[in-house]
Amino acid sequence: MNKLTCRLGGKLILDNISCEFQQGKITALIGPNGSGKSTLLKLIAGLEKSSAGDIQLSGKGIMQYSRADLALKLAMLPQRHTTPVGLTVADLVEFGRHPHRRWFAPLTKTDKQKMHWAMQEAGVLEFADLPIETLSGGEAQRCWLAMVLAQDTDIVLLDEPTSWLDIGHQVELLHIVKRLNEQYGKTIIWVLHDLNHAQEFSHHAIMLEKGKVVAAGEVDSVLTAERVSKVYNTSVARVEVEGQTLLWPRTSANVASTTDCKREG
Repeated sequence: MNKLTCRLGGKLILDNISCEFQQGKITALIGPNGSGKSTLLKLIAGLEKSSAGDIQLSGKGIMQYSRADLALKLAMLPQRHTTPVGLTVADLVEFGRHPHRRWFAPLTKTDKQKMHWAMQEAGVLEFADLPIETLSGGEAQRCWLAMVLAQDTDIVLLDEPTSWLDIGHQVELLHIVKRLNEQYGKTIIWVLHDLNHAQEFSHHAIMLEKGKVVAAGEVDSVLTAERVSKVYNTSVARVEVEGQTLLWPRTSANVASTTDCKREG
């Protein structure tokens, strides 16, 4: 994307930003609330229009694609979604096949195979005939992910996919996404609030603050303790716990510096 600016309701959301996303990699969009992360994801998905600048996909501007053609290239799981009562998991996942079908056309053998694969990869195949409302929040979120996977696109956009999930379901979903990237070469662009999850499960990161790109590159080079402390206005240290590097918010009033340290596990 090049010199992208977006105003919504007269408010400047993104201000002249330029960045690139690497094919076949996982890129995390990070930054404080209100920094423009979700808006940027919607612009990439063609759900919002920029005020200036453009986003290129395969050498062509996003807005030059028809909705149908764009849906064959990228799929997005939004931050919020509402499921009609009585809709089964299989019914939901079937929606992901709509870009590949003519209106009201019956499911083909390929459609059914893709749906089966998507539910299997998301770990919800056993729930196929169950209504969504009978599942837990973590199970339902994986069903929505299965719908996105059934769309069978090379690019997958995820807006805060782990929000409202308990720690077990968070880690489970993160590993599913990582596997999709490693085994199937999916390009993943996701918005994550947990910086340690972003660091552990992403190759690259783009940090936004007040609609501007603060840093972009390999995730470890973006997520330094000093930068995170400044952008999030919270003192953060980089610590090691049992061989894993973590960003640790300093909550003690007695600790004021942001230098790296080690914590024994």
